[in-house]
Amino acid sequence: MPTPLDRRKFFGSAAALSLSAASYGNVSGSNDRVRVGFLGCGGRAQAHIDLITRFASEGKPVAPVAVCDVWDGLEDEYDVHFGGKVTRRRYSQGLYPSARKCQLDRADRTRVTKDYRVVLDRPDVDVVCITTPDHWHGKMTVDALAAGKDVYVEKPMTRTAEEAVAVVDAWKHTGRVVTVGVQAMADAVWMRAFDAVRTGAIGHVAHAQTGLFRNDARGQWRFYRLAKQMTPQTVDWDLFLGHAFECAGARVGPTPREQPFDRASFAQWRCVWPFSGGPFTDMLSHHITRMSAAMGVRFPARVAAGGGLYLEYDGRDVPDVGTVVADYEEGCQLVVTATTLSGYPMEEVIRGRLGAIKFVRGGFQVFKDDPTRGASYPPRMEQSPEPVSFEAVEPPRNETEALWENFLECVRARRQSTFSPPDLGAVAVATAAMAVQSYRTGAALFWDKEKRAIASADSTWAKRWEKRSRDRAKPNQVFGWSGGDGGTVQPPPHQSLAERPDCYRTAP
Repeated sequence: MPTPLDRRKFFGSAAALSLSAASYGNVSGSNDRVRVGFLGCGGRAQAHIDLITRFASEGKPVAPVAVCDVWDGLEDEYDVHFGGKVTRRRYSQGLYPSARKCQLDRADRTRVTKDYRVVLDRPDVDVVCITTPDHWHGKMTVDALAAGKDVYVEKPMTRTAEEAVAVVDAWKHTGRVVTVGVQAMADAVWMRAFDAVRTGAIGHVAHAQTGLFRNDARGQWRFYRLAKQMTPQTVDWDLFLGHAFECAGARVGPTPREQPFDRASFAQWRCVWPFSGGPFTDMLSHHITRMSAAMGVRFPARVAAGGGLYLEYDGRDVPDVGTVVADYEEGCQLVVTATTLSGYPMEEVIRGRLGAIKFVRGGFQVFKDDPTRGASYPPRMEQSPEPVSFEAVEPPRNETEALWENFLECVRARRQSTFSPPDLGAVAVATAAMAVQSYRTGAALFWDKEKRAIASADSTWAKRWEKRSRDRAKPNQVFGWSGGDGGTVQPPPHQSLAERPDCYRTAP
């Protein structure tokens, strides 16, 4: 089975997922408010702003003190036409609407700004919440840490693997607190599953699968609103692109010549490569993070990706079907897949030699497998198999709220082990970045753990496993190796007739 990792590295402390206002009083320094600046004020940011302003209204020592966005913003109501229905909705996004929500004076350019560096320069900003498009996550996080701020950064933590390494290094060097906005990590179910894996409940972990499936006639991410108020006069396009900035030795984004102003690319940026990894980063980052944690693995040694743009022909770059196959040195594989063309789901499962773990609402089921029975299950399931046990794990009422409460607790206690730390965030980024590169180039890729970088794959992956098989198959003994987790291969008597010349043992 995979070598288990320190759970605190994955999940932080065993602290409760929810803190009442009174609980904050037990934390050192709780008489001082944690002052939050928001970098990026789009749709996802509004959930964070609403949460922090509610915390403040409830008397918790936290307050919004600054906002930053490259667009002036818009507040109005509009009609949504979909599925034969018309729904009236309220819209409030961008710089000035967010300033109003936070009760900030829009004329105060030191608190309400289009330049994130102005927020980082403020000594009264303790924490920044980064909810910009993906291509800005790495640069803003590194700069915020250098400025002495703690960071809540939305997933994916960065757009590239190089940026992820830079963030992890800055996190370790500065000692600041960082959490990555993978809301599911506030659910203790992944920790409990990891406990089951590391104690051998399902034997050697060999394979796992997870995925996300959506189906929307408007096209994935095209349902994000475009407004006529999004113009070169209201949007600082140069700052949005980020071409004048560098992170991890590369430009943050394209030049205006490479990417002229386009409100669709601005508001629906997940559809184009310069700003996003499409389904690999947006849809699968959550699943890669939590399954890596539950399995007890980190960076994959080898990644290959497939898929294509098969139906959503609306000018997008990114695929509407994508699948990642990640192989690990520990001797297991994770398959992560997504499509925006069908809503039919797949089971989220970790498979071991002695059983399987299936994640369901409110916990996970454990199934037993018996390698002495041959094929234990039929190839097609006419009905679901019966689990031998069910581990109930109550999820948090609101995952985003639980993640914020854990983050704020860690900020006050000066503890870096949040529920969703950057070293785990880097695992998801590297896997997704390798998948994007594999999809776009058609090549499999290795992760060079010494250089902490993506490398070209070659034939050594298969050859190493073949060599291991030969090295462990000793003459006049059964093939395979022994272990207490069901790893022993037990061949039938006729297999003893196989000749075992020395060639079975690869020369050093």
